[in-house]
Amino acid sequence: MDPLRIAVRALFAFVVLHALLRASGKRFVAEATGFDFVLALILGDVVDDLLWAEVPASQFTVAAATLVLARLGAALASAGSPRAAALLGGVARLIVQDGSPLRPAMRAERMNRRELAEALRREGLEPHDWQQVRSARLERSGRVSVLRKPWAQRARRADADRLRDARPGAQG
Repeated sequence: MDPLRIAVRALFAFVVLHALLRASGKRFVAEATGFDFVLALILGDVVDDLLWAEVPASQFTVAAATLVLARLGAALASAGSPRAAALLGGVARLIVQDGSPLRPAMRAERMNRRELAEALRREGLEPHDWQQVRSARLERSGRVSVLRKPWAQRARRADADRLRDARPGAQG
């Protein structure tokens, strides 16, 4: 196939997909789930078919738009129903409580202690600091979110201001 025709088809695919993704909203790309991964694989195959002229541009556009509309439908269903959200996107799973890893939950997520340690290190917590963790959850996105116990929370600017204002002789 002529390189110029491939370039034109690639540019067309880019424009169509970019327009569809812009129309579907920022969260479509920002918060990828397993559903989004499957969608990306299928869209990639559809683009491949367009690039090598296995399908006409009109069929590519209909297929890509249908897939993006299916994703939007799933997002709307998830927003309207916690049950649909859990089915389509999964749920966050508690993997650490009061500093102790929850092995059954980790096993269900196919996560080992080394991977947990790596995720908690990203939050500034080494294994000897895990007692600071009130809870940690493996979120739908695959990231680990951590809530620290009140005594272990990081100081904020407001905390420093309160300490400064509480000193004897401090002026407010």
